[in-house]
Amino acid sequence: MKRRASLLVLGIFAALVAFGPIAEAQQPVPVRFGHGFAAEEQLWLMVARPDLTPNQGKKYSLKFSRFQGTPERFQAYLAGELDGGTAPGLNVIWARAQGVDMKVVASVCMEASGREWFSTTYMVKDDGPIKTAKDLKGGTVGVVGIKTATDLWARAGILNAGWVPDRDVKLVPMPFPAMAEAVRSGKVSAATFVEPFYSAETPKGGLRKIFTAVEAVGYDHELLDLWFGDKFLKAHPDVVRAFLADYVAVTKYYLANKAEAKRALVEAKFVRTPLELYLKSADWKRDANARVDVGSLKKLATFMYEKLDWLEKPVDIEPVIDMSYLPR
Repeated sequence: MKRRASLLVLGIFAALVAFGPIAEAQQPVPVRFGHGFAAEEQLWLMVARPDLTPNQGKKYSLKFSRFQGTPERFQAYLAGELDGGTAPGLNVIWARAQGVDMKVVASVCMEASGREWFSTTYMVKDDGPIKTAKDLKGGTVGVVGIKTATDLWARAGILNAGWVPDRDVKLVPMPFPAMAEAVRSGKVSAATFVEPFYSAETPKGGLRKIFTAVEAVGYDHELLDLWFGDKFLKAHPDVVRAFLADYVAVTKYYLANKAEAKRALVEAKFVRTPLELYLKSADWKRDANARVDVGSLKKLATFMYEKLDWLEKPVDIEPVIDMSYLPR
């Protein structure tokens, strides 16, 4: 009897050892993802509407962390606290130039010309002395952070006007919610407006556009991208593929059902703008298949090196992009 009991215990133990790795492998892999406050609708929808993401909870679990700016996201990544995140393509170029091991795997949205798309807009006081960018000399422009996309566009607009950034026109960091009041009160000469702040502030009056992000650089280009660290990509390629399959599916849903999707984002408090206003707001261009416009990133990298002196040497953008994880 004792021998049979011992054999039974050994059999159970052997089964646990044999099936343990399988059970462990079936557990969803945590994806620690850093994101921001604007232009990330389809990504936020993955949390607000998990029913649209069949792989979530099975192949991966999504751990969202919100950051005020891109530098804070990169710092968290370097500290081992994130696996991936969102970032303007230019910030990934800059980080890669500094030796940060990450790759852009998908597009979130673009700055694009055309009435159907929104483009980040720089505005001044409507009844003020500044009528065009040429009138900015001696003034200040509010940007969300130095060496961010908003900073790059502002500098491009200043250069186009014939002035030298930092010498002729100062750049002042401030959060998006503070931009409108800063312009109206005269604290800055001009400031950066993104959605939903643009649609919230323009009906109040007193503001006027001087240029957009697309007008500043002269071509459509990537605004925001998804990136993952090289280590996570190598360790969990199937998890990244599952995540991106869900991401693309949600992107297509968002593009086909914007009113319903925006309502879900307001209810989930990802967007604080009143629903009626949010539904009317313009949107950035989003590729249904999340493909990255590599050519536009090459142009941005050249501009960062040749015109802004943000890079010590040219950056080859091709190795920074890896769209092989996207659904085929």
